[in-house]
Amino acid sequence: MAAELTGERLWPRGSVAGWFVAHVKPRQEEAVCWRLGLRGIHSFLPRLLVQRRHGSRRWEAVEPVFPGYVFLRTADDPAALYRARWTSGVKWLLGAEDGPTPVEDAVVAYLQERMGDRGYIVPRRELVAGTRVRFRHGPFALLEGVIDRPASRAERVRVLLRLCGAVVPVEVRLEELEPV
Repeated sequence: MAAELTGERLWPRGSVAGWFVAHVKPRQEEAVCWRLGLRGIHSFLPRLLVQRRHGSRRWEAVEPVFPGYVFLRTADDPAALYRARWTSGVKWLLGAEDGPTPVEDAVVAYLQERMGDRGYIVPRRELVAGTRVRFRHGPFALLEGVIDRPASRAERVRVLLRLCGAVVPVEVRLEELEPV
């Protein structure tokens, strides 16, 4: 009401249909999606399967691709953006002074396609036999080699290094390598 009295525009006039991005409180993405659904607003949280490790313990976890952000879709209804903005857990909607900025449908469609039926994105493994790689850290840091054997179930690969004029096979964890 005060914004209307001062002439300030908080929400765009005209068409507001499309995808928008809400910046949410830390680790509140799923709760905000649920709350938006209760308010009749369709939301989308792209998630990614990641490998976690603590000491010798390893596990897979599903985490947001964009931590702290949620996509939301509105029909041609400015009141829906207002409801989304004031949903518990939402900090603000990304945009400029004249209102939230829509995201292209193709961006969201690409993320939804990558997620598929699983409900999360599985990262592509680019390191196959014959790929040139560089060691990130450890005793072979910054050395380059060629992958001889693809990743095993234990996420280890055999890399061929040229050391002192001879080709030496070395087995390392996949996360120690990066493609060149």
